[in-house]
Amino acid sequence: MLTRYFWPIGALLAIALLGACAGTTGSPHRPTPILPTAAATVTSSPPTALATSTATSTQESSPTPTSAPRISVETNTHCRSGPAEEYPSLGVLQVGQTAEVLARGPEPGFWYIAGAQLPDEGCWLWGGFAQVDGAVEPLPVFTPAPSPTPAVGFDLYLKSFENCGDTFYVVFAVKNVGGKRYWSGYVEVQDFATRQYLHQRTERHPFAATVLPVCPPDHGNELWPGETRYIHAPLSKVESGSTAIGIITLCTADHQGEYCQTEYSYFELP
Repeated sequence: MLTRYFWPIGALLAIALLGACAGTTGSPHRPTPILPTAAATVTSSPPTALATSTATSTQESSPTPTSAPRISVETNTHCRSGPAEEYPSLGVLQVGQTAEVLARGPEPGFWYIAGAQLPDEGCWLWGGFAQVDGAVEPLPVFTPAPSPTPAVGFDLYLKSFENCGDTFYVVFAVKNVGGKRYWSGYVEVQDFATRQYLHQRTERHPFAATVLPVCPPDHGNELWPGETRYIHAPLSKVESGSTAIGIITLCTADHQGEYCQTEYSYFELP
């Protein structure tokens, strides 16, 4: 007699599920899943540090600088190492030239300038004959170095002999190699052997601008540092072939005052 076993339906379902799970987990031939052929597009926002908008730096525009004042002169004027006549001349600002004004002096009247044919480091120009174009109020005030002891000196040499009508002249060239202007002088010419005076005179401004521009020659000029001018001495007695000596004394003030220096020139009369 056969005995029939009847399993509850719920038990059968549980056994089927367990078998399916056991087969899937332990099978060495599990197929590789196939990914979808159309990949999904991922959209991401950029980080804040890499934002596409770049900040633009704004630089304030500098104001256009005001051009420096320019200076010109109505007569050739010395430019010195300091704001006074005691300072040596470093150059001359000539008529028709212009220079740049760099600063003002501690006292009115002098300008510190550069340009034209003047030293690059600048020099001091007296403004008595000058015209300044431009604003000078913003200029700095320069304090000059202490005034140096003025150097006084001139070179003397025979230039030529000239005739003016019946008058015979010996012409001396004098070059101011110091730092002071020469104002007056005393001129002598002597026969070297007899010490007889061939010429002597005192002059306030004994300097001629050229050797013999007119007859009689001109004079009345001052002798500024660096300049060369001429002294004409008419000779009253001339003995050809004799040796003479020119004795020239130049002074930096009127009436042979202040600093004076004497130089000698020996020559043979023609």
